Amino acid sequence: MANKSQQFSVAVHILCFLEFNKKGRTTSELLAMSVNANPAVIRRIMRKLTKAGLITSTLGTNAAISLAQKANQITLLDVYRATMEDDEIFIIHQETNPTCPVGSKMPHLLGGVYTKVQATMEDELSGFTIEQLVESGIVETKG
Repeated sequence: MANKSQQFSVAVHILCFLEFNKKGRTTSELLAMSVNANPAVIRRIMRKLTKAGLITSTLGTNAAISLAQKANQITLLDVYRATMEDDEIFIIHQETNPTCPVGSKMPHLLGGVYTKVQATMEDELSGFTIEQLVESGIVETKG
């Protein structure tokens, strides 16, 4: 679980859970149960979120994880940048046949398209916060 393409959504899940459960104690085991993943996978993604300054955690008997910033200050772009090793969503294959009229042009043709798509995606992600996601779709159920 949580290959590169899933790390972003798992990271968003973690942050939404932390906001939702901000008055409670959250552990990597609890997060793993919510995500339905191995706690080691959760901890790996948590290290990226910690490095990006999005979460903090304490060790010991009463270990807990929490948001390092207010949920209304954490955008999905922040999460994307924290979880993606390279920021590019698409990578152009560079070893095309230089003698082919199509292959020799593809890196140049796709470069502009990919740059525009990347910029549009990042602009859209910057408009959504963890707080917005939690408030718009997570409702506490009463038993």
